[in-house]
Order: sequence, then structure tokens, then C-alpha cells
Amino acid sequence: MRKICLSVFVLFLCAEFVSAQAVQLSDATEISLLTCAPASEVYSLYGHTAIRINDPVNRIDMVFNYGMFDFSAPNFIYRFARGETDYCLGIEMYADFLAAYRRRKSGVTEQVLNLTGNEKQSLANALVLNARPENSKYRYNFFYDNCSTRPRILIEKNVEGLVEYPEILPKTTFRTIVHHCNRNHRWLTFGIDLGLGSPLDDTIKQEVQMFLPANLMTVFAQAQVKQPDGQSRNLIAETRQLAPYHPVDEKTVDTNPVTVFRLLLALALAVFFIEFKLKKYFVWFDVCLFICYGLTGCMLVFLSFFSVHPTVFPNPSLIWAHPLHLILAAALLIKPMQNFVKYYMNINKILLVILVIYWTVFSPDYNQAFFALALTLCLRSFFYGFKKKYEMKM
Repeated sequence: MRKICLSVFVLFLCAEFVSAQAVQLSDATEISLLTCAPASEVYSLYGHTAIRINDPVNRIDMVFNYGMFDFSAPNFIYRFARGETDYCLGIEMYADFLAAYRRRKSGVTEQVLNLTGNEKQSLANALVLNARPENSKYRYNFFYDNCSTRPRILIEKNVEGLVEYPEILPKTTFRTIVHHCNRNHRWLTFGIDLGLGSPLDDTIKQEVQMFLPANLMTVFAQAQVKQPDGQSRNLIAETRQLAPYHPVDEKTVDTNPVTVFRLLLALALAVFFIEFKLKKYFVWFDVCLFICYGLTGCMLVFLSFFSVHPTVFPNPSLIWAHPLHLILAAALLIKPMQNFVKYYMNINKILLVILVIYWTVFSPDYNQAFFALALTLCLRSFFYGFKKKYEMKM
């Protein structure tokens, strides 16, 4: 879905097409929706959508691609974290576009749009207008404004009539779709589950589900255009396989975060038994633990309150990972603040028990790694009470 944004359009071939209001297309012109299947690279896990204009009479064969961005733009990482990434519409030659996806062994499906001559010209003019430097940039939004939603909306606006979509996609959530696309990248799934909030579990309409290129292709295949005269026609005239589909290797490419954090829980249990046996409280273990959780909480607060990403708030993970843990980590080392620590630990364990109940009842698809992380923190909060009861030394 991502390529480097070009400030100058591809060669002089595109310059003439982008000037004025585009060339007058011939009757032989085909405008198609190109859907690129996911590949093994992380940036390609969700697939890609583009629009092809092929006019053999005028020797035009180019692809309009809404998935371009400039990684070298100032403050790119910070703006990306805030959800303020600007993508742009660029143009490239069809042969180059197809060759790139064939090299990465990503299947490319072409759906030729069933358009009248006027509709083709109107859509081409709209694409040209969008591709001009002063219009090409847009504020990218993964779920609501991306390389798949933009072509769909543009096609709908330039068809003479109403595009009607049959309800063929099953009801689902953003989380289910994201989990499926990231199924072989478990740490990526963990990071997304951590950073995004409970709106990720809301059931979404079919129209919203078409943010995913594969879903857009599936729905387009059965879509109808209801014309002003009351007649209907298929939106898609013909479907072609331009590059063979190579199923993504189902082998996972990383370790399981659930296993990693269960090992952390096991370590916390081992420390608990050693402390109990030695009658000594390993305060630095908790200091390090709460610092890590607190820093994670700082990131979640930034995403929840200072970014414009969708579906980031409310985030239940803020119950077990929040910046206040940093204060607790400092308080653990200050003797006069031990009463504060005691009350903090009591409140913390109650909140964590409530959180586990919430996950179980209202969010059954929650990431199992969170359970181990929350239980680790809960265990240390409970243990602090044992420390005082058995008068353990620090």
C-alpha cells in the first residue's frame, strides 16, 4: 500500500495527460480497478488498490495510485505516530506497476469497469484533477481514507446513476480483519491491539469493511449501477488475473508474545517464592517492572489523547499500563511513601481484576498476552501486602 511519493510525474508521457483536462479518450478505452494481493512484507499485508486507464488508440496505459507517501518528509515518524501522515495520488506506467508486484509475487486482479464513454471521460478527468500537485496530497487514515476508499468514492461520484452494493460481507469488526491480515506477524498484532482501543471491537458496516482492498474487490464483483432511467447494469464488465496469486506462507515469522509474557509471569512467580523463602523484598524487581509498564502507559496516553488516529480511545489497556506507574516506581524507594504504595497497590489489584472480567465478558477477542501482563502486575500488587504482613526487608 506504500510507495515513495513522486513530486514529478513519471516521464513526459504523464505530463500531457495531466495538463488541461486530460486527453479525449477513445472508444477503446478501458478503466479498471486493480487489486493487489497481500505479500509477505509487513507493509503489504493488507493488499493494495489502484485504478488503471488503458487507451490503446492514444497510447495511454497508466496507473493512478493513492498509496504513495514521502518517507523523507520533515518529522515523518512523529506525524505518523500522531496520525497526521500525508499520502498522495501519483501516476506510474502500468508496465512498471505490474512488474513491481510480479517481482514480489503478489497477485494482481483487474476488474474492468462497465462504464459509458461519458463516465470514462468524467472519471479520467477527476483522476487528472486529483493528480495535480496542488490536489494530490490527502490526510491518510488507515480505516476511513486510504488507497482503497479513495478509488471507490471517486468511481461512485463519476457514474451516471447510483452504485448499489449487495450485502455479501459477513458482519465483523476491525479487530477481526486486522488479526486475519496480521495472522503471521504476532508482535505486529500485539502492538496494534495494545495501541488501539475498544472501538476496534465495534461491528462495522459493509461500506466501512471496504477499506480493505480484497473486500472492495469482492463487493465490486457483484455491484450494480442503477441508471437514471431505472435500468441496472453490472459495475464490472470483465475480471482478469494479471499476475498469478501466490498464497502467503502461513508460517509465522516471529515468536509468540503470549509465550514471552507468560515467561515474565513465571519469573514474577519465581521471584515471589524466593522472596517468601528469604523473607526479603526484591524492591528493584518491582521498580523495573513498574517503570516498563509506566513508559508503555505514556505511549498509550499519547495515542489516546494527542493523536488523531481512529479507534484509539477508550483503550482498556490504560488500566494496566499508565504513566502513574512511574510515580509508584519512585515511591517504592522512598520510605515515607510506603503508605501511599500500600493504597496504590490495593487499588491497582482491584482495577486489574475488573479489567480481566471486562475482557472475558465484553471483549472475548482480546490479546492473550495482555492477560499475562495484567496478571503479572496483579501478582506483584498482591505480594506487597505479604511483604508488610511478614515484615520482609528491602
